[in-house]
Amino acid sequence: MPRTAKSAMLHIMEGNPNNKTKKELQKRQKNELKMKLSADNLVPPKWLSAGAAKRFTEIVEIMGPTDILSDSDIDTLAIYCDTLVDYQAYKNKVKKLGMFKDGKVNPFVREKRNTAILLNRYANELGLTPSARASMAIHMSDDEDGDEDDF
Repeated sequence: MPRTAKSAMLHIMEGNPNNKTKKELQKRQKNELKMKLSADNLVPPKWLSAGAAKRFTEIVEIMGPTDILSDSDIDTLAIYCDTLVDYQAYKNKVKKLGMFKDGKVNPFVREKRNTAILLNRYANELGLTPSARASMAIHMSDDEDGDEDDF
């Protein structure tokens, strides 16, 4: 293996593939800590229905270990859960009334489709989809693995 390739491989194995200096890595870590938001108050807002509040709590529990959600996500998560309840209601209406009503497409079919699009947008924004989490993992900084001695 040529010397440059070997030293590059060692550099990657050391956990600093972007050639950041120790000072740059420490500054980045310090700034990330400043920007870290609390997740101490992740409770469903009072305006949510019981079903939406239950889903809110379930998502907070599931996502807890990832540290993705913070208190600043409460409203977006609440809207996601509220929209999910709407989606379920539209689905039930379509199931009850059928795809067509009076020879026309049941209007709840369109509402269900529109709501599904909204749910996908909110889920991606909150990191609730596999692709959103994979994207976050790709963009995580090199020093976010918890090892402060990797500088």
